[in-house]
Amino acid sequence: MRFIGSKTLLLDQIKHVIDEKAPQANSFCDIFSGTAVVARYFKQWYQVCSNDLLYFSYVLQRATVENDRMPEFVRLKEQTGISDPIDYLNGREKKELETLKKERRFFQNTYAPEGGRMYLNDDNALRIDYARCTVEDWKEAGCLSEEEYYYLVACIVEGIPFVSNTSGTYGAFHKSWERRSYKPYELYRLPVTENGKENHSYHENGADLLKRIQGDILYIDPPYNARQYLSNYHVLETAARYDYPVVRGVTGQRPEEGQKSDFCMKNRAVPAFEELLLQAKFRHIILSYSTDGLMPVGEIERVMKQYGKPETFQIYEIPYRRYKSRKVKETERLKELLIYIEKQVPPCS
Repeated sequence: MRFIGSKTLLLDQIKHVIDEKAPQANSFCDIFSGTAVVARYFKQWYQVCSNDLLYFSYVLQRATVENDRMPEFVRLKEQTGISDPIDYLNGREKKELETLKKERRFFQNTYAPEGGRMYLNDDNALRIDYARCTVEDWKEAGCLSEEEYYYLVACIVEGIPFVSNTSGTYGAFHKSWERRSYKPYELYRLPVTENGKENHSYHENGADLLKRIQGDILYIDPPYNARQYLSNYHVLETAARYDYPVVRGVTGQRPEEGQKSDFCMKNRAVPAFEELLLQAKFRHIILSYSTDGLMPVGEIERVMKQYGKPETFQIYEIPYRRYKSRKVKETERLKELLIYIEKQVPPCS
């Protein structure tokens, strides 16, 4: 999935830091999980907990982090005869999609030309509507377990960026159709790593969550800049919730509902970071950050040394061009930083 600050190409470097600093660790917490790519990756080796304020992120986490095996859809098969709901939903013909009542077609009525916007073409928007409504109907009829429900919603959400008429985020749509927008929409079958451990996913403020949990490794990947994530991913948030929000403006933004991050506000980012470090009951803390972020590196160092062991503080610099897809001018000299510190905490119970 295309996502601001995605760490897909930085996973090996994070693993290198962990192997060097925390070789005996058993648990890993991804407190700003986003697309859950980091949490999913480290689930191979650790008991994982993940968290994010965005609901669509929580759905992805529930499907692939907390869920520890590929759903089997036994009840759905018994009650409907459908053994593979992803194949079933991807295989519906247009005439079947058009049986969905007009008032239930939120995506077609809101984000497609029929609704005056161009995030998706009308056919793809209707496919998303049909899939979401069908999954809700199956849930209401008792055909799906909670794990199966989250898995299917996550597969629906994950498929949307492949056909979206945007540059990657949903703050605006293109005024002409990009090539990807002509592709037929399909649910994306997400892999699930089984680790046999009790993994957990959360949907709440990170500092509040850290008051209740503890572990070995805390990975912190907060927003870097002033772009609020909800406004940039509101279409995916609505696909996950499918709550028929009252949208506003040309771009169809949904209400923010208290989901603004302090890390996206210059005067609040450092105090928010300090609160995280204060609450953290994790021995090994790794921060992923960019040199063009709102928090000055000097302030990051001050806070981390205040709450950790100063002698263990270390910065790993990774040039952007090693993992970013876009070209960065040499004069910008932007770097991705992995910053480590050890914190003195009581042993995990």
